[in-house]
Amino acid sequence: MYGKVAFVTGGAGGLGAAICKAFVKEDVAVVVADSDFTRAQIVSDEINSGDEVALPVEIDVKSMVSITSAVNSGVKKFGRIDFLIHCAGNNIAAPSLEMSVEQWKDGLDTHLTGGFLCCQAVGRQIVKQGNGGRIVLMSSVAATAPVPERGAYGPAKAGLVNLAGMLALEWAQYKINVNAICPGVVMTPMTKMVYERDPSLRGPRIKKTPMGREGEPEEIADLAVFLCSDKSTYINGVSIPIDGAFGLSPFFHT
Repeated sequence: MYGKVAFVTGGAGGLGAAICKAFVKEDVAVVVADSDFTRAQIVSDEINSGDEVALPVEIDVKSMVSITSAVNSGVKKFGRIDFLIHCAGNNIAAPSLEMSVEQWKDGLDTHLTGGFLCCQAVGRQIVKQGNGGRIVLMSSVAATAPVPERGAYGPAKAGLVNLAGMLALEWAQYKINVNAICPGVVMTPMTKMVYERDPSLRGPRIKKTPMGREGEPEEIADLAVFLCSDKSTYINGVSIPIDGAFGLSPFFHT
């Protein structure tokens, strides 16, 4: 994939940073797009090590103005964008009876609306280039297995699965493949934060996972890179679970 460029939202987060580093190992330059520019700079510095293969940019995925600016910065630096991986997200905890409209909208806007806006901005650039490209939306097993007291998280992740399918149908003519990844529980800083907030969650989750552990960010990154490689040219419009068989475990007993 030498000479290609990936635009990764949430690029300074647990999954995003792992994905950026995995792309660079495949000779793909990366735009590390994150709401926290300082963290994006740190990740970029870790990747670059004297090379100019990672560009940190600040982004608000709820703002098309911000997204367009970030995309333009990537194009100015590297000359093109071939791949989008939308990892930006949040995890707002609140019972549905108590969740505010602002909290609900923040979840939907960050995951789903932000995903659409980033797809639109990067999609336009890929179409302009005329060589096709790949888009990967980071959904979750929560798209089909709702998580209580997480408000808009599950509905937004379900929306990303449908969005991937819709765009795959519309954009196949431009040689743009659009797929979604649905991780199970992955040991990221966000997961650690959730466990710190409620330590009782981890035991039952591990028990319901036949492989007996959380996933690692690098395992998700490997799938994201594969979906952007020449080995996945006929995979389009699907959502792929990567969860240690968690989604198949209603009758699983340890």
